Amino acid sequence: MYGGEARWSEIGSLVEALEIPVVGNGDIRSGEDALRMWRETNCHGIMMARGTHGAPWLFSQARAALDGNPIPADPDIRERFEVCLRHARKAIEFGGDPKKAAVEFRKHLGWYTKGIPDGKKLRAELFQVTSLQEMEELLEGYLESSQAFAV
Repeated sequence: MYGGEARWSEIGSLVEALEIPVVGNGDIRSGEDALRMWRETNCHGIMMARGTHGAPWLFSQARAALDGNPIPADPDIRERFEVCLRHARKAIEFGGDPKKAAVEFRKHLGWYTKGIPDGKKLRAELFQVTSLQEMEELLEGYLESSQAFAV
């Protein structure tokens, strides 16, 4: 569905050919990627989409890179889970029906836990949750186990 790589050279060609602002998009997964896209394409703006799923800190990392500042490190697992739970609380608050919102939030739980030790096992459990409390218990249980710090 989303195979291949973004063709940044084509973005650069559009920037050269058009008089209107061009926004670059595709394959931005780090602050360094955002800076590289801007340098390689001379685009007027950068749009970040799927790379931010489960990694909203990418926005501040990209901003730092583009401003020439040190790029903040990715958060550790505890910080990642804190961000995830803040996001979940807002989604549930916004969603109205807490159970429905919790179920709809499961996809985000997958993104937030991608790449962590024993993440597949944790995701299998998280994909069954129907409440914020269950999310909190599973994430805290993971943190209390030794696997969270095997990174």
